[in-house]
Amino acid sequence: MIPILPASAWREFRGTASPPGQNLTTHQALIAGPDGREHKCFVKAAPHGNAMPFTEAIGWGVAEALDLPRPGFAAVLVLPVQKLRQHMKLDQHWLGYTHTLAFCASTVTGRHIQSRWQWVSRVRKAKAFKHPDLPRIAAFDTWVENQDRHTGNFLQTKDGDYVPIDNEFILYTLMWAANITVGHQSLRNEAHALLKVTGYKRFEGSMVLASKLHEAAFQKAAPALQQFIHAMHSDPAQGIAVATAILHFLEQRAHPDWLANELGCIP
Repeated sequence: MIPILPASAWREFRGTASPPGQNLTTHQALIAGPDGREHKCFVKAAPHGNAMPFTEAIGWGVAEALDLPRPGFAAVLVLPVQKLRQHMKLDQHWLGYTHTLAFCASTVTGRHIQSRWQWVSRVRKAKAFKHPDLPRIAAFDTWVENQDRHTGNFLQTKDGDYVPIDNEFILYTLMWAANITVGHQSLRNEAHALLKVTGYKRFEGSMVLASKLHEAAFQKAAPALQQFIHAMHSDPAQGIAVATAILHFLEQRAHPDWLANELGCIP
């Protein structure tokens, strides 16, 4: 199960995010896992009632079952906001908070492919879209209904792999659509704009082939996801209802033919 850690697991502040993202609570810290081992993580907090830690954790759990490139450690954390305030400035929204839920994931050594030099970004992007990781990520995003994937939220490692680092807006219809509108961004859309017709058809075909692994990954992930969803809900009936909806949603979209039908693509 994706661990849910107490406030005592937040051990040491290690700096702010650079460059800062939209979530201005994002920082680096040492986080102790369930076995006591410390992990250097990026941590981002959510206001009470915000689904981000929940959806990020589910996204990581599905990616783990799929063996998709990902941070090696991830957890939901009860973040001690008052301790964090001693190390970084927080806006007025957080004045009434002592604790809140946060998502933490171990740091990934890599670089963004985006650059302040447009020609560098173009070269890096063209190289990235030739790599087999990108259609795998695009297929994963379509499966879990990630509404916000773009080339700014994954990293290229020194080994040349591409690691998605932001799965916040997955399960969009179930978890977000009623309260927030997010403009749909996807690697598939970027591939369509970047690649020639033959290259784009090849990209979609690779997405479909990658999706053939989704059903087995779902079967592997489902027990841990169900346990995690129940643990995140204090009302057992609500936990059962949410788990049933999410698992049914993922199971339907994990069918080996679902993505091919969705794209209208036969590899």
